[in-house]
Amino acid sequence: MSTIAAVSSPIGAGGIGIVRISGENALKIADAIFNFAHKTQADEQKGTRQLWQPLHMHFGTFCATDFKDAGYAVYFPAKQAYTGEDTVEFYLHGGVRIVQGALDTLLKNGAVMAKNGEFTKRAFLNGRLSLADAEGVIDMINAESAAGLRAAYRLMEGDVAKRINLILDRLEELIATIEATLDYPDEMEDEVLPSLDGNIKDILGKVEDLIASAKNGKIAKYGLTVALAGNPNAGKSSLMNALLKENRAIVTPIAGTTRDTVEDSFEYDGVKITLVDTAGIRESKDLVESEGVERAKKAIDTADVVLHVIDSTDGAPDGIELSGKLVFDVYNKCDLSGVKKPLFDTSNKAFFISAKTGDGVDAVAKEIASLFKENKVEGGELITSQRHVSALYEAKRALESAFVSKDATLDVLLIDLSNAYNALGEITGKTATEDVVDSIFSRFCVGK
Repeated sequence: MSTIAAVSSPIGAGGIGIVRISGENALKIADAIFNFAHKTQADEQKGTRQLWQPLHMHFGTFCATDFKDAGYAVYFPAKQAYTGEDTVEFYLHGGVRIVQGALDTLLKNGAVMAKNGEFTKRAFLNGRLSLADAEGVIDMINAESAAGLRAAYRLMEGDVAKRINLILDRLEELIATIEATLDYPDEMEDEVLPSLDGNIKDILGKVEDLIASAKNGKIAKYGLTVALAGNPNAGKSSLMNALLKENRAIVTPIAGTTRDTVEDSFEYDGVKITLVDTAGIRESKDLVESEGVERAKKAIDTADVVLHVIDSTDGAPDGIELSGKLVFDVYNKCDLSGVKKPLFDTSNKAFFISAKTGDGVDAVAKEIASLFKENKVEGGELITSQRHVSALYEAKRALESAFVSKDATLDVLLIDLSNAYNALGEITGKTATEDVVDSIFSRFCVGK
């Protein structure tokens, strides 16, 4: 493959700019344009004019086409490189012109511009990463919460791939056994057939365990969306500001101040929580307010959790319909009403708070965050990718078909098990098509 180069640090000025080159000629190109501060003997085996010590930061001068810069260079031999091929990284001053000039110099000396995600794609093609591991890399970069980072790290480190590979090994063994039985039915049929149901059921259970983790995986990756609903002037905006610990939503004594949905997020106990403040729900002849009420209803419909904010100084029920949703009643303004109850009534899923003073607000955040539990699957693996979920469901359907088809012939059973194998192989990359691989790496930035 060609030797590729790209900028791996963010666009813009900074303390350090990183430029990366990877491929068969990476070291020769680097040697031609980077001079060590203290040269040593020639490395004749590599055909370079100075000795590049692997995994060592060499301080020297980067000789670009029209300027020079002092910085560092590190050589990673193929067996120790991220990409699985010779790689050199340059750490220069982070000026935009410096970094771009360094990249241009590498290209003029024989490298070609890397495509989106090509460094990680080469790691996959060279057997350094599974396809699932590679998806963990982009999830690490894009994670917005500690829970998301932890899930992405496990994916990147191969925890999910290892678990899938164990299932694939079991399926491969079953498929090979059935194929052998078809070839030699007299010798093997009586020995193999009695154990098939138990093996398929066990494999199906492991697939279902992973599917069950997808709900928490989604929360880890994207967080929870929480809609604040209630009558006008119940204190929804005040509660939002109290949870965010900043004045994000406008608060006035005038009922109906919030006319549109206002959205912002915060992190609590590692979980990202996105709050959606909505207009007070009531009948109105005001066209703007009516549109706000409709948007509020849509926000409530799509939310994971609804905080039903109730003015505790007003005993009248608001009559808002929230059936079918996970709802917490939040009785606000307890500093004015004098209501004395526990901060959280577990039996009724109700909070008693004062958004103005902050009393009880942390209890609301804590209870929302507690909806996320990480240990649903042994080992803590969470399925966070919709692509993985789809593949697991496809495998589940194939295994269920194999399990219920007790009267099916072995060749039909073989088709079901092969379909399950192919579906799970899509996750790790064993059976993934070129289009699937290209689609995944197109989501990466150029320098990764």
